[in-house]
Amino acid sequence: MHHYASQLVDLLLVLVAAWMVPATIFIIYAYFAHLKNPVSESVFGRVVIISLLIITTSIWLPIIVTAIALSLIGHLWSRFRAKARR
Repeated sequence: MHHYASQLVDLLLVLVAAWMVPATIFIIYAYFAHLKNPVSESVFGRVVIISLLIITTSIWLPIIVTAIALSLIGHLWSRFRAKARR
């Protein structure tokens, strides 16, 4: 199980690193093109922002949902064990 979790973390880091390349290129382009509102003036800016939201939600949403589910399972398990001892 630990091996799969390690691979998942590596995959998430590769996704974030892969997103950083076009984001950095866009930031450099926006700087040299003197764009006042880079996101609204450029289609590429919208793509970068949308991909940021997709990658962020694909990384953090499963982590948050899993943490909540494990917390709930732990709470229910401890209540079950307490009732079994009585």
